Amino acid sequence: MKRILIVFFSLIVFQSFSQVVTEETKRRFTFGLDIFTDMWQDLPNTLEPQTINPGVNIFGSYNYMFGESNLSFSPGLGLSVHNLYSDSWLRNTSDSLYFEFVPDTIDFKRSKLTMTYMDIPIEIRFKTESEFRVAVGFKFGFLIKAQTKFKGDDYIESTKDEVIIKKGKFDFVETTRYGFTGRIGYKWLNLWGYYQLSTVFTESKGPAMYPISIGITIIPF
Repeated sequence: MKRILIVFFSLIVFQSFSQVVTEETKRRFTFGLDIFTDMWQDLPNTLEPQTINPGVNIFGSYNYMFGESNLSFSPGLGLSVHNLYSDSWLRNTSDSLYFEFVPDTIDFKRSKLTMTYMDIPIEIRFKTESEFRVAVGFKFGFLIKAQTKFKGDDYIESTKDEVIIKKGKFDFVETTRYGFTGRIGYKWLNLWGYYQLSTVFTESKGPAMYPISIGITIIPF
């Protein structure tokens, strides 16, 4: 419910803001909100993710127009959050990082890994007068935080008391990422995708897994 309210509030703010900007500003700047799910690839056999792993990305960019054409080169800045929900938890040893199934003896409501990145997206965009949009691009990301959250039995004290345990320090997590992006749509609603080329964890120190993200983009202008 909390996530839904945040997204709803963001849409209202974006829409309200779009009504007071000039046409020239709309031509030069683009702001948007991506709402997506991650399809995780090359997962270890000790990890079974949920079907839906929701994430969100907020971005802004400046459009360098190619003369009077409908093409633009658009670098920008974004903040994105990826989630991986599963029946496993992340373990970190002195020389490796791995996923382990939560034992059947432990009741839990949630076990997830959250990755937050600061991104630098670069896109080539085509936008018609009727506001049909197509964009292809590439983005680099810098890890801000990797965190796990577990809600369930207190496995540390071996009790049935419900606890929330968060861990935010892990070795062998890549601090950068990169991949291709694509977008197509009409006016304020677009389909969006991101194919990550880099792995989440350090090679040979953790699973060679990476996300493919698919969702929608809300663009007020």
